[in-house]
Amino acid sequence: MERMGISAVGMLWFRNTAQYAEYIAIFEDSTVMPTSYSKWQKRATEMYENILRKGGVVIKVHASPDEFRAWCVSNGKGLNADGRMGFAAFKAAEKIRQTHAGHEDA
Repeated sequence: MERMGISAVGMLWFRNTAQYAEYIAIFEDSTVMPTSYSKWQKRATEMYENILRKGGVVIKVHASPDEFRAWCVSNGKGLNADGRMGFAAFKAAEKIRQTHAGHEDA
């Protein structure tokens, strides 16, 4: 019997305007980000819904800027798109492992 894995996309998800501003302040590539939380939220929601429509699984990753920064430093990632993608993928995989722990076939 073939074992099927769970595949998901992690998206770093900002909680509100204040948190978005905190992240923008630490991003090395902040100029590529939308200029406001509402613009980011609109774009992120469209991406999220598009992935779902195509049958994908999306995990919204919530974290403090300090947690994000610490992960990037310890994993050799910049505080940029590469770091955001890596962090979100790591947190999504972590969530899947926690959710499905103990459900493996013997």
